[in-house]
Amino acid sequence: MASSSKNPKSKAGNQADKKGNPQPKVQPVKSKIPAVKSDMWTTLDKFFVKHLNAVLVLSVLLSAFMGAFLFDVKISTGGDDSHYIEMANEFLKGRAFPSWHGPLYSIFLSVPIMIFGVNVIWLKIFSFLFMIAHLVLFYYTFRRHVSATLFTLIMLVLAVNASLLYFASQTYSEAMFMFLQSLSIFIFLNIYQNVNLDEKLPLKHEALQWLILGFFVFLVSLTRNIGIVMLLAMVLFLVWEKKFRGAVMLVISFLIFLFPFRIYKTLAWHEKLSQGPDQISEILRKNPYNRALGTEDFAGMVDRFILNAKSYLSRHFMIGLGLHDPASPDKSGFVTLVIVILFLVATYFAFRRSKIMLFLAIYLGGAITATFIALHQSWDQMRMVVIFIPLLLLMLAWGIQQISINRRYTYLGIVLMIFLVVVFVRTFDQTSERMKVNRKFLSRNIKGNLYYGFTPDWQNFLKMSEWVSKNIPADKVVASRKPSMSYIYGKGREFYGMYRFPSEEPVQFIQKLEKRTGNLLVLPNKLVDTHWPAQLQWGIKRANVGCVAEGSELYGVYDFKSNEGNEIIQSLYKNKVIPFSVDSLIKRVNVSKQNCFAVSPDSLLNTLRKNKVEYIIVASLRANPNANTGNIINNIQRYLFFVEQKYPGILELVHQVGNSDAEEPTWLYKINYKFYGL
Repeated sequence: MASSSKNPKSKAGNQADKKGNPQPKVQPVKSKIPAVKSDMWTTLDKFFVKHLNAVLVLSVLLSAFMGAFLFDVKISTGGDDSHYIEMANEFLKGRAFPSWHGPLYSIFLSVPIMIFGVNVIWLKIFSFLFMIAHLVLFYYTFRRHVSATLFTLIMLVLAVNASLLYFASQTYSEAMFMFLQSLSIFIFLNIYQNVNLDEKLPLKHEALQWLILGFFVFLVSLTRNIGIVMLLAMVLFLVWEKKFRGAVMLVISFLIFLFPFRIYKTLAWHEKLSQGPDQISEILRKNPYNRALGTEDFAGMVDRFILNAKSYLSRHFMIGLGLHDPASPDKSGFVTLVIVILFLVATYFAFRRSKIMLFLAIYLGGAITATFIALHQSWDQMRMVVIFIPLLLLMLAWGIQQISINRRYTYLGIVLMIFLVVVFVRTFDQTSERMKVNRKFLSRNIKGNLYYGFTPDWQNFLKMSEWVSKNIPADKVVASRKPSMSYIYGKGREFYGMYRFPSEEPVQFIQKLEKRTGNLLVLPNKLVDTHWPAQLQWGIKRANVGCVAEGSELYGVYDFKSNEGNEIIQSLYKNKVIPFSVDSLIKRVNVSKQNCFAVSPDSLLNTLRKNKVEYIIVASLRANPNANTGNIINNIQRYLFFVEQKYPGILELVHQVGNSDAEEPTWLYKINYKFYGL
């Protein structure tokens, strides 16, 4: 005992375990806040730091209470949430590995599906738990590194935030990602604390810590592709701090899990070792749904970044703070610039005063920048940025608070607190209003009306999916614009997905055709008279090998060969219709300022035949989800329109839900291949 008490290391703060072995005392990482603080922050922090645990309890209770009243048992109309469920079921049955979206969430969902079946409510409960756990981890990660007053206000804002709580009752991956994101940051900061100790940990202990962190960072990257930025930010931060051994050990730990996973995918699912090139090519396209538009150049990518920054920062982020009308599409370059400047100011102070906030700045800067570059503008959704709202709010508020520490700018602290109180009140009111609206939806949904709360277009589409499951034999393939939603409301029946209208760039399309068929001729479709003899009209349609659209103008490309072709050309001349060469069409397209594309009716129909599609659901889904303007998402309608350009009468109406255009009906068509001897 005497010798132990004389041990200088023991006096320095080492603790002993039950066996008497010295253990390093864990000290919280302290931010380098200047010694001189404003009286306002000092006074308030002395009060709130004593009640932070109460703040956590209150925040969790508020979040759980409001989240329960906002709980939505319906599948959203976005489609990705139901796709996660469908892919989970496919994975569980050993038929497909979840692809494109981060696979981990679907893999996770396969476990409750195995236990409870495809029970949407049970699956959503896990999102609820993930969001609550995220809030708790957020608290334990940052409570010691920012002002207690500031942190209290931010915790309350997050607890009642409608944008966050929305994802607490969805089968999107956001709630799970936010939980894993917070958990990874929490573990990383604790490891960083340990490697900063004068007393170095045993190598085995340190290696185990990095291995655990590598595992969870690996999970983050599997949940959403943007999660790989977490690894890059951690490595960059460690290199900046000259913790080279830690950086190397983290990378190795990550690879220890990545390589076996890639090998497993390759051997068990015959997946390519790397899907990077396909995803990169998708990102680089001008329009992900229209390959005919080609790929973006550098200027286009810069333009995309700027437009996304305006959309996600000045609109979605501000909606998340309750300061922007969710129904308004307005975006502000000024607000975007203010947010960027505040972030840069916070980053400047982080370099000088706080290692913790410096890491946060590196991660947020990298992840948000990568998001704005990768996302197409047509993917303009809150879910793309909601995962960063808590961290970005903390970073911006902390930066302003650092300025207010200077006595000349104390007033900024008062402004900041007033601002956060206003944000809390606005978000609380916004969430309360949504709770009132959702209450009647939730009540009727739980009582059995699964369609209540959907707009008529979606009700008819989902009712048609249910009708198909009951009336069309299970061995018949039915196509759907939203196959995963049809899968949920069709009681687990599988549907073939028709997501896109597969158009091509006109010049390349025509050149490929000519190499295969030789000389071709072109006719404007409007010149083909429906009063002509049926034999002539049928002959023209049989000779069709492609269609080229220039705005609203449509041109048919024809292969008039053999005696029948010559007779058709002679008949056209008799009717004063003169075909022209494809070279003339190419010249027209090259100088046109309208949207131009090309399709092959044969290719469209052959795709359906190859996939054994016999029925197609054609819905009137609104282009503007908030109003029936008459404009609809017409991918399938356009697809079938061009099929019927060559094969009129091939579609046979089987069933209709909704009697008039005002009711936004949905139709089910059968493809009568035998009508054309196919």
